[in-house]
Amino acid sequence: MKIKNLTYALSAVFGLIGPALFLRNVNLSDWGMLVVELGFALWLLSPFVLVALAVRSEKFSSIGALIATILAGLFGAWFYTELTFHFTTKSDPQDAIAMLFVAAGQHQIIFLTLGLFFIVGWLQTRRSQQ
Repeated sequence: MKIKNLTYALSAVFGLIGPALFLRNVNLSDWGMLVVELGFALWLLSPFVLVALAVRSEKFSSIGALIATILAGLFGAWFYTELTFHFTTKSDPQDAIAMLFVAAGQHQIIFLTLGLFFIVGWLQTRRSQQ
C-alpha cells in the first residue's frame, strides 16, 4: 500500500474518532446549539484535514505525515476515549470542553512533526547540492 493512501486512510479513521465521541457527549436535542456543536466537531476533525493537505501539497515528507498522523491519532484516540468512558478518571461535567483542547494538542504534534521532517529534508537537499 502506498504511503499516501495509508496516511489518508489513517487520517480518516483517526479523524472520525473525536467528532463521534464528542457528539456522543453533548446534548443534540437543543436545536439552538446544533450549529456550535457541529463547529466544534469540525474543529476536532481539523488536525487530520491539515495532514491530508500536507500530503497533497507534496512539499512535506510522506513518511513525516504518516508519523504525524499516527502520533496525533493515538494521542487523540486515547484522550477522547478516556474523556468519554473514564477508564482511569472520574466523570466531569466539562468533559466535552476538555475534548476541544485535545485537538489543540494534536495540532501541536502535527506542526512539530511535519516541521521537523521539513527541516531535515531541507538540510538533506542542501547537503546533497554541495
